[in-house]
Amino acid sequence: MPSLESPPRRRLRAEIESDEDADALRASQRSTPSATSSAKRVRTNGHHRDSQSESPEPGPSRPNGTSRRRNNQHDEGDEDASDDDQAGPSEFQPGAIVRVKLTNFVTYENAEFFPGPNLNMVIGPNGTGKSSLVCAICLGLGWGPHHLGRAGQVGEFVKHGNTDAYVEIELQRRPTESRNHVVRLRIIKDNNGREFWLDGKKTSLKNVQSLTNDLSIQIDNLCQFLPQDKVSSFAGLSPVDLLQQTQRAAAPPNMLEWHDELKKLRKEQKTLELQDEADKDQLGRLENRQQNLHAEVERLQERIKVQEKVDLLKKMVPFVEYKIAVQQHEVSKENKKKAQARWKELSGRIAPALQSISAKERYRDQIKVVVGEREKALGAAERDADVFVKTIDGLTENVTKIENSVKSIGTIETKRKAEIAKLQEKIRSLKAKVNEAPIEFNPAEWNERCHTIEREIRSIDTQIVDLNAQNQENVVAGKTIRQNIAEAERELAAFDTQEGQQMSKLERVSKDTAKAWKWVQDNLGSFEKEVYGPPMITCSIKDPRYVDAVETLLRDNEFLVITAQTLNDMKKLSDQFTDVMRLADVTIRQVEEGQSTDRGKPLSQQDFQRAGLDGWAIDYIDGPTPVLEMLCSSGQLDQCPIGLREPSDEQYKMLAENVRIRRFIIGTHIFLVSRRQEYGPQAVSTVSRMLKKARYWTDQPVDVSARREIQERIGSLTADFKVLSEKVKPVRNQITELKEKVESVKGELEDIRKEKKALQAAWVAQKALPDKIQAEEETLKGKQRDSVEDREQVKKFRTQIDHAILRRAGQTLDYKEHITKFRQCHEELIEAEVRLIEAVSDVAGLKERNEDTVRERDIEQQKLRAIEAEAKRVKEVAKNAMHVCSELMHDPENAEHLDTFQNLPQGLTVETLQMDIAAEESKLEFIHASNPDAIKHYEKRQVDVDRLKAKILETEASLETIAQNVMKIRGKWEPKLDTLIAKISDAFSYNFEQIGCAGEVNVHKDDDFDQWAIQIKVKFRENDTLQQLDAHRQSGGERSVSTIFYLMSLQSMAQAPFRVVDEINQGMDARNERMVHERMVEIACKEHTSQYFLITPKLLTGLRYDKRMKVLCIASGEHMPENYQRMDISKIIGIRRAIMATG
Repeated sequence: MPSLESPPRRRLRAEIESDEDADALRASQRSTPSATSSAKRVRTNGHHRDSQSESPEPGPSRPNGTSRRRNNQHDEGDEDASDDDQAGPSEFQPGAIVRVKLTNFVTYENAEFFPGPNLNMVIGPNGTGKSSLVCAICLGLGWGPHHLGRAGQVGEFVKHGNTDAYVEIELQRRPTESRNHVVRLRIIKDNNGREFWLDGKKTSLKNVQSLTNDLSIQIDNLCQFLPQDKVSSFAGLSPVDLLQQTQRAAAPPNMLEWHDELKKLRKEQKTLELQDEADKDQLGRLENRQQNLHAEVERLQERIKVQEKVDLLKKMVPFVEYKIAVQQHEVSKENKKKAQARWKELSGRIAPALQSISAKERYRDQIKVVVGEREKALGAAERDADVFVKTIDGLTENVTKIENSVKSIGTIETKRKAEIAKLQEKIRSLKAKVNEAPIEFNPAEWNERCHTIEREIRSIDTQIVDLNAQNQENVVAGKTIRQNIAEAERELAAFDTQEGQQMSKLERVSKDTAKAWKWVQDNLGSFEKEVYGPPMITCSIKDPRYVDAVETLLRDNEFLVITAQTLNDMKKLSDQFTDVMRLADVTIRQVEEGQSTDRGKPLSQQDFQRAGLDGWAIDYIDGPTPVLEMLCSSGQLDQCPIGLREPSDEQYKMLAENVRIRRFIIGTHIFLVSRRQEYGPQAVSTVSRMLKKARYWTDQPVDVSARREIQERIGSLTADFKVLSEKVKPVRNQITELKEKVESVKGELEDIRKEKKALQAAWVAQKALPDKIQAEEETLKGKQRDSVEDREQVKKFRTQIDHAILRRAGQTLDYKEHITKFRQCHEELIEAEVRLIEAVSDVAGLKERNEDTVRERDIEQQKLRAIEAEAKRVKEVAKNAMHVCSELMHDPENAEHLDTFQNLPQGLTVETLQMDIAAEESKLEFIHASNPDAIKHYEKRQVDVDRLKAKILETEASLETIAQNVMKIRGKWEPKLDTLIAKISDAFSYNFEQIGCAGEVNVHKDDDFDQWAIQIKVKFRENDTLQQLDAHRQSGGERSVSTIFYLMSLQSMAQAPFRVVDEINQGMDARNERMVHERMVEIACKEHTSQYFLITPKLLTGLRYDKRMKVLCIASGEHMPENYQRMDISKIIGIRRAIMATG
């Protein structure tokens, strides 16, 4: 959009200059106040220069927002209009938009708008920034870009080339306030940031939203704020969501609160009802199970008595065990005394022999110590010898390495002598070459020869490039001709196929539908389910005798319907055809497979035969099932019978009186039956019409003239291709000759370059001889120095070898002395080991002589240990038994059995008790219980039964309370909702009556309050019935008309101070658009209605105008005058009137 501070090529307004004609115009058309106090008025809608736009910080807000308000526009055709008829500032409702100022916003550099309090028509060509005004209202009042359906980030709304943008919106004050509210927004592009000012003070987004909520501004309600990119979203609102948005738009706030409370209460009620039902069901099951367990509990009680006796016998076992263990312990004590006396006797008898053995063992152990020490001494001597050996070996290896180094230097010196001889010979040769004659070489001459040949090559290459371009043009032209020939041949082949003929017919009937169907065929893989083409192509008539009858039942647009099977596929097709391909004459419908196959027939088979009918209309169409279901849904073909024979009076009467038949075809006539139920069953009228001649499903002969035209086109293209082929041959031959010439010249150039290179190399070499001789002499001197250094190094190596040999000899003598010491240590070790063998032998002999006596003593010792172990075991058994008995005695449960435990029968043993326990346990096997936990379950379940009974009583009380609350709130909410919808329906019906159609709005009521929904029903044709508005039954234009009429029906009840609708008239035909505009002006321009913005890129001529409406014209583009004052709309209108007056 233009700016008053950038190059003025896109101005929206100009200030009025002193002009006598200006006073003759009526004082309107002003959306911008005058910049001075002059009586002259600005008569264009557009910008007004304001110093606030230049400052990055907001300026102070005006003391009173009405001080700069100007009057609304008047109809230019109303010559008697005066300033007194204009709407004053008091007509703005609190929260209405008084002023909008934009800086660097989208396409605007600096613009200011002053809308009127009623209907504001914002018009201008596409791309001038109409929808940008809608975006500015949304963002400037604190809502995000997602409510617009456009850019995802606020930074994208900053004009290209700028870092930030400003939006300033002035809202009408409340009656109790002294000044209007001014909301200012700064959008920062870099970080997508936003800054807000309210009434000149910086504030937060939360405070701005609080203000808009207090003023009932509903940007997020599609019934109040419908941007261009959200029109499809409004059409996609479910009836439930539409009711919610309608209440927000037209009902008091407490109605929404009541509705939400009812939904919450109903949800809680359903939860409690389900819970109550489940609890009652569970209670019944628990009580039945209690009855079933009664017999089982009695058996378990008998079993418990036997079990208690078994438990008593088992408790007596530790008492018996304790008694027996005490007796056994006394016997063990006596046996232990006897065993100890025998062991002492045997130990005294063998004591002297044992003392001798001990002395010998001590001597043996001492010898072992000596042997160990001597083994260590021998090991140390051996390790020392190893050290001497390693030292001697290291010296030997060092001598070897030095000798190898001397040999290596000798080898190098031999090679160096040979190299020195070669260098001396080379120096003599180079010095001889210096005396030879100098070589002549002129680089400039040789370079000139090369450049001459290179220029010749470039000249030839230029000719080849030109010829190649000419050849490529011919090739492209040939490919184009061949493609055109192939396309024409395909068109010619299509004339010979039924599908081709039908496609040609489709293109004649609707080019948009043909383009759409071709796109679908090219993108078949991108759909969820198969998409079917128009019935004109995909279907055919089984019997040609019925073709007139079937086509009479269908409207023309039903032959062109493209059928989708899923909602996503339908949306995808709609977006592609409408938004991308911009096709207007395309009808899309969604049909789910099987949706119309379950509808019953109006006639039984018997009545059908009696009526003399041949079949139902759908029976004579052959095509895909979804397409047939679509035709049944839209054309009711499965409900219309057909017969070729003329009926008798009885047959005609039977068909006409059948309340389920609305039309039938007999012979060459279609009969339409209408009934007026309010006048009784006899109020039946029948209208008959002749059948239409079939136009679509007919086998017509091929268009011979069209075929001849295609054949002639093929012949002409073939001749052109032949001429082009002859034209190509000489060009290609010339290219070949030039390429051969280039190769020949390049060979000549290469020979010259080689000759130049060789001569230049020899010349350079001769020039470099003195430097080369010097370098070689330096190399020779270096090698001679290396020879001297190597001889000195050899002398040093030989000295090192002598010293290493002397050290090795000394180490060898020391090693000899150490070997003598090692031999002495070895002899001492052998002596000690011999003495150890003798000591071990003496110990073994003494032990062998006393072996029998020791064995007898050991046996007695084992017996003594066994007796002690048995005594210990018996004592432990008695201790454990006593511990168990003590616990049993102190257990309160065994109080009644204490006498039994203390007075056990004489002779009672553990084995006897085990037999008694086994006998009682055998009784338990005969008293069988299928559920051992029956008693525990019985008692636990009884607790659950009592708990459930109490819970059921509590739930029923809660349900009663909720029911009373629902009844109380519904009693307040439902009558008001019915009244509201009735008002909307009356306005909606009246709007439709004004255009010769019918419509109504009602509420679908359900037990669940979250399923209550708005039902919109419309009728656009006289013979149709009211049908629910959806995306399948009505065309795009019809849906647009219905949508705008519904929105207009809310106007008088709107809670929001302003409403915005962007390009809702797109897709309407001229008749609908004119009628819609008439109603919109009539409704939106009434007194005490909310402010209304309608944005549209186009309007028809001769539309109704009201003094309360204001037209905001937005103009921009490269053809705007440099001097913006030339765009004064008032002057232009004055000139136009002057021309019309003279004409």
